[in-house]
Amino acid sequence: MDNRFEIASPRYAPSWFWRRFVHSRVVQRVFMWTFKRLFGLRVRNRELVPPPWNYIIAANHGSHYDLFLGLAAVYEITGEVAVAAVWDGVFDLPIIGGIVKAIPCVAIDTRIEKDTRRTAAVRELANHLRAGRCIIIACEGERHDQLGEFQHGAAFLSLLTGVPVVPSSLRGVQDLFKDLSWPNRYRGKVEAVLHAPLHPAQFEAVGGTRAEIIERFTRKIREQVAADLDYPLRDADE
Repeated sequence: MDNRFEIASPRYAPSWFWRRFVHSRVVQRVFMWTFKRLFGLRVRNRELVPPPWNYIIAANHGSHYDLFLGLAAVYEITGEVAVAAVWDGVFDLPIIGGIVKAIPCVAIDTRIEKDTRRTAAVRELANHLRAGRCIIIACEGERHDQLGEFQHGAAFLSLLTGVPVVPSSLRGVQDLFKDLSWPNRYRGKVEAVLHAPLHPAQFEAVGGTRAEIIERFTRKIREQVAADLDYPLRDADE
């Protein structure tokens, strides 16, 4: 797969070292082995998601490890590094910042006006999807101790590009994050439970305004993710 991409800002441009490092097959296999070994990562229901893997993976966000757990799960199935939407502050972190720039991840820039930020991120993510890639979105937008409300990004991108959404329930991630001393935070038994793809046409066929279709689509994604979670759901009025 062609991993070339356009850089919207020099701040997000990877160095030569990190680009070569992240896309080394040896490094990728070591990464996969490490996550399976430390976190007991297992992917369930992969038979529900047929190739080719051009999907929007819509997942919960229960720990700070979720980005790399999602990347490892997709890599185990496809042998390819997926693209992820991440908070722009991650790009400034030592080491991790270099890795996410080289993957490449798409920055959700919190320092510019919201509508502009959304437009730029959606355009970049849509380009990756149209190029046949798989993208990962943490639909809550931030980490919660309970499953929060989902943002509309996954549904919107699916309707925009025609690419199906695969809801993914990350189980075992809360135990890695809460009330654990080091080094137990780096051990666990994590499962990525995949659900059957949701195709945008099935929601458009019901009718309604664009906003109603997106809202209905988003609710269905959240319902699927919630169905296999092992931690509480946040009520809509909280």
